[in-house]
Parts: sequence; structure tokens; C-alpha cells
Amino acid sequence: MKFPFKKLGLALTFSPTGLALLRETKRLKELFNSELVLFHVGPKDNESEVKLGKMIDDSGLAKQSTEIIWVQGNPANEILKVTKSANVDLLIAGALEKEPVLKYYLGSMARKIMREASSSVLILKSHSEVAVGFKKFCVSTDYSQDSESIIRLSYQFALMENANEFIIVRDIYTPGLSSAAMESGITSNADNVISIFQKEEEEKLIMFVRELNLKGILVIVKCLYGREGWAERDFVQNNNIDIFAVNGKTKRSYFFDRLFPNELEFSIKHLPSNLLILR
Repeated sequence: MKFPFKKLGLALTFSPTGLALLRETKRLKELFNSELVLFHVGPKDNESEVKLGKMIDDSGLAKQSTEIIWVQGNPANEILKVTKSANVDLLIAGALEKEPVLKYYLGSMARKIMREASSSVLILKSHSEVAVGFKKFCVSTDYSQDSESIIRLSYQFALMENANEFIIVRDIYTPGLSSAAMESGITSNADNVISIFQKEEEEKLIMFVRELNLKGILVIVKCLYGREGWAERDFVQNNNIDIFAVNGKTKRSYFFDRLFPNELEFSIKHLPSNLLILR
């Protein structure tokens, strides 16, 4: 499979972690052998140009060969427009819990960007001054053709990073499962019923993954019983995952999104790790 991230876009702010984010993006640019364009929402004045130029120099990027696009207006709308017009394959943004930028990227504007971006999106929850690789990957699947492509792409990313772990998860939840089982004559307790259900689903997942013929990193499969999004989030958070990859192609009506937030919406609100939304 040809790796698709040939042009990266970074939504860059003058936050305290802006330089660390820029250094991480530089590392990814070199890893993918990609082009890079920087987006900055705000006025283009002498002070801002000097500040941004210093960040680029300090990151190790070549300033003369780094494209910068300055935009003004509604941040989410402008980032969406410039991502599409610049033919970006992967849009990168970052936030930390103690920074005001978190409200910017992980609030209502973030949901708009995640849902409507023409490209894949990488939200970096944490990034250090010294850029390091991602060693622990987790991918959400649902057996669909899109999901198969997402697994293959994430696996290729993991191979490039020389990752140590690659975990494929599927959350399963059937309300009233144990009650239905009891009514059908099964006398096992609820935990046993759920355990049997999980085992059957895990066997399906093993067969699905085996067909993908992934080689190079040991693949672990996990079926998680719990509400959509919740089980996966807890697993990712509790297992110190570096990258959590999800399918960003699913589209549902606004009405149902509000009633039943999908895994993407939930992941953004309760970001458990760096989040890769693939399209």
C-alpha cells in the first residue's frame, strides 16, 4: 500500500507548546517524506512573522522552504477551507489539558474540524520538547471495508515507527443480553453469558485480522464489552496507548449525533491519547 500522507498541514498557534508541536510535526514530515504547510489563524504583522520565524528556526525546519498560510476569520471554517485548497492529506493540531488552546481544538470548533475536514486529522494530546516516535498503536474496527483500509494504513504507520505493539479493538454491546439469554433457557449467570459472547466475537475478529496478513509487528486483538466509545476509551487510557486510530468516514444526521454520540465525538471530548482520525 502506498502511504498517502504526502502533504501535512499544521494548525499552529503561539501557545507554550507550539514549538514542541512543530518539532513533532517536523519528525513526521521526515518519517513520511512529506511536504509541510503551516496554517496560522491571526493577523500577519511584523511581530507575528518574527515570532513564527523564530519557532521555525528553533524547530530545525528550513524557513526558506517552509510554506506558511496566514488566515483570518472563524478558526474552524478557515482551517477547513485552507486544508482543502492546499490539498493537505493529514491535518495536525495539538492541545494540553492545562492550556487555553484545549478549548479551541477540543470544543465545538474541534468537532467541526474533525467531522468536516477533507483530510485525515491527527490530534496530539501530548508532545515533549524532544520529538519521539509512537510505539503503541490501537485501532478501532467494525469489520467494514473502510475499517480494513484503516487497519492497513495504521499498521504501515506503526512499521515506519518501529512500534512495539499493535492492538485492534472492537467494542460490542447488546443491551439486555444476559436477560435475553436467561429467557432462552441459559442458566449461566450474566458474567458467563457476556464472556461467551465476547469469546465468540473475538474469534470473528481473529479471523478478520488473519485475512489482512499483517507481518512485521505482533498483532493483538481485543473485543471489549461496553457502550460504544466508552469501552474503547477506557482501554486506550488504561493501557497507555500512543496512537488511537478511528474511522472518520462515518456520517450520520445531526439529530442522531446529538442523541447517540459516536465514538469519534466521544474520543474528542475525553481524549485518552493522541487521536488519529483516518479518511
